Amino acid sequence: MAKPTRKRRQPTQKPFIVGVANDLSEYASVRVFAESASDAEDAISEMLHRGELTMLEFERGDDREGPYTCDVREEESDDQVEITIKDGQIIQPKPQAFKLQCPHCEYDGKEPSEHGGTFRLLSDTTIWREIVRVRPAKKGQPRTLIVEGLSDKYDEDPEKNDRLECRACLKEFDLPKTLPVDYI
Repeated sequence: MAKPTRKRRQPTQKPFIVGVANDLSEYASVRVFAESASDAEDAISEMLHRGELTMLEFERGDDREGPYTCDVREEESDDQVEITIKDGQIIQPKPQAFKLQCPHCEYDGKEPSEHGGTFRLLSDTTIWREIVRVRPAKKGQPRTLIVEGLSDKYDEDPEKNDRLECRACLKEFDLPKTLPVDYI
């Protein structure tokens, strides 16, 4: 009588989100299929060391040594990632048709909203102001930094964190990274 053979159980992989920091202020999220959080982080660390993730889109901040992994967690249903890794390979995303529609209220911009307009592109810029002095603490008042009221924009600093604002509900949502912006 033949002995029953036991099937070897395949390890189960599940998606994890690994944060990759390029410096102290710029991050990218990578979806990694792995057996554990530490395996996911190790896989990304190795790929970074081999220079295989140069396509990650993050802008330079303070230029601290990077890129490097900075955190790992289980994937949630609404996570947006720059790339996906499975079995050590980068999975190329399928191009998706972009439809300009608010994910919060489903406004499509076909008619102007009650707040005026349809959608806006928002970006963060770096501004600067001259420091006048530090005012010493007075009775009941803390020491205070006195700064010029007028500000100026750093022209050499690129705009960051592009996102869309729905003029119907006034909520923001991500601009797809695969959708280029052309200024006219």
